[in-house]
Amino acid sequence: MHRTTPIRRTSIALAVLGAGALALAGCLPTPPTLPTAAPPQPTQTQTAPESDPAEPSESQEATPPQAGDYAHTVDDGAGDVWSFTVTSIDDDPPMESGEPEPGTSFVAIRIDGHHDEGGASFTTCFDMLVVGSDGETYDWADTVAVTAEDDIFYVDDTFEGARAVVQLPEGVDPVQVILRSTFGHPAVPDTVLDVEQ
Repeated sequence: MHRTTPIRRTSIALAVLGAGALALAGCLPTPPTLPTAAPPQPTQTQTAPESDPAEPSESQEATPPQAGDYAHTVDDGAGDVWSFTVTSIDDDPPMESGEPEPGTSFVAIRIDGHHDEGGASFTTCFDMLVVGSDGETYDWADTVAVTAEDDIFYVDDTFEGARAVVQLPEGVDPVQVILRSTFGHPAVPDTVLDVEQ
């Protein structure tokens, strides 16, 4: 009878166990590899709610008044129509050149205007006059050699705050402002405005 030694039995048992382990290794799935770092999480970007594209900014320039926005409209019958408003009469207006003669002072008629028709300038179309508290009438045409800031002589077809400077004797206050159509007078009525004291 053939006997195996204990050493051989142990070797055979180890071989059988090794073969079984190999067989099992082929049948069992290998565990998945663990990532070394956490997978990147999706980030949510903060987006502003959709809006209409920005519109181009409007011009900062004020829209000039239209003809109906002025207090007076004068058609001289010779081809020019002007609309205007006398906004104030100011003492001692700021000047660019010239100063009142001794014993006199300047006042300025402030005017906004718009040329509705024609090609003649405002100063060509109107005589600008001030009636003083002494009863005398003083003409803008007598001060054409001086220049106020925003002088009416240099205005365009639409203007605001233009100054027509009139010279008055000291102690005489303006009582009325008269704008007279140069070409339409006397058929075209004067624009006469009382000056509030």
